[in-house]
Amino acid sequence: MALAMIMPAMAAPYGLTVATGNPSYIQGATVTITGTLTDNAVPAAGLLVGLRVTDPQGSTAYQTIAVTNATGVYSAGFSSVLGTAQPTGIYTITATASDTLGNQIATATTTYTVTVAVTVVPRITLSPSTGLVTTINGTGFNPTDTITITWGTVTMVTVPQVISVSNSGSFTAIVAAANQTAGNTLIRAVDQHGNTANATFTVPNLVGATGPAGAAGPAGPSGPSGATGATGATGATGPAGPTGATGATGATGATGPAGPAGPTGQDADPSTLYAAIGIGIVALIIALLAAVIAITLRRKIAS
Repeated sequence: MALAMIMPAMAAPYGLTVATGNPSYIQGATVTITGTLTDNAVPAAGLLVGLRVTDPQGSTAYQTIAVTNATGVYSAGFSSVLGTAQPTGIYTITATASDTLGNQIATATTTYTVTVAVTVVPRITLSPSTGLVTTINGTGFNPTDTITITWGTVTMVTVPQVISVSNSGSFTAIVAAANQTAGNTLIRAVDQHGNTANATFTVPNLVGATGPAGAAGPAGPSGPSGATGATGATGATGPAGPTGATGATGATGATGPAGPAGPTGQDADPSTLYAAIGIGIVALIIALLAAVIAITLRRKIAS
């Protein structure tokens, strides 16, 4: 990192520094500029610092105004709009500080070099490529960019937590598998300029083979009987079925044999027979008399 020397004529009482994040950058890379401003060694806050960057041909490549914060620090960053067509060589940064009245109070300069941007395909390798933890080595990324690592669609936690690409476009980081599901997963590295590289990482099957079944244990004691459940409601009586048709009359059976003749009865007593006949004659006479009386009464009533 290059530090500027304070110009003697404007050194007291203010002190101004200017520096770049790296001593050199490839064409089109983002250049970071930082510095401090002090007044009698005390941070000078809220003052303006003009920044002007000139290319090797003396033309202005970038120009801006920064403001010092509470600790007297200022910063700026830029990338050439020319990209890979940016001139290579030594660039000069001139910083000029002004007080609240607009008077110049200090100046400082520094330089950095722009080198040819070599087109390199971003690439990452995993070591190992299977397991639960791996080291990612990346090459061909944009210098000074930060890298984001993803596991499928999930952003991974890395060691270091912030991955910075070196000036040569490389980085190294350690990651742990986002889950322990066996199979292949795509790990992806992306820099701030959209350069991307992928590699496949395999999580092994961590579940061992099923062991043989153990011997059956002794039967446990019988549990207590559960309470008897409530009796369910009686279902409704279904309708009586229709009376079946009368069956056909069976054939008449054969006449059985005649039974044995009973014993011969005794002759009736003649006196008993005569008495019965007499009673019958008397009853007949009474009936005839009743009929005559009834007819006589009807006639009298009718007359």
